[in-house]
Amino acid sequence: MWPFTQTEDPDKIDIQLDFWGDAGAPSFTVKLVTEDQTVLEGFGEIRGTDFRLCNIKTHPAYRQRGFGTTVVGTLIGAARARRCTTFTLEDVSPHNPEAIAVYQSFGAVALPPGKPGGHADYRLTL
Repeated sequence: MWPFTQTEDPDKIDIQLDFWGDAGAPSFTVKLVTEDQTVLEGFGEIRGTDFRLCNIKTHPAYRQRGFGTTVVGTLIGAARARRCTTFTLEDVSPHNPEAIAVYQSFGAVALPPGKPGGHADYRLTL
């Protein structure tokens, strides 16, 4: 019976989302993995009602293929399921226009950077 009778698909990519730590302020890790390669890794934490993605990195061979967009969308869904009211992407480099475009496509807006021309957080109200 599907999916248990299917053979392993070498092009299959799994998403793994794990919460750990203090139940009042849990941290999380997210990964996209193939059978032999980590495609994307991310780390974050929940502070009150703010779901924060602190770091996300995609393997160079898998960039510009929509994986980051898929993960950010999944995490926004997880934030809503946990009844968070905001979703924050921390410390985004102004020299990463591809990431900024992804975040803005979900409606995230830049918060003022700590220094002129410096990194900024992007926030989405859920």
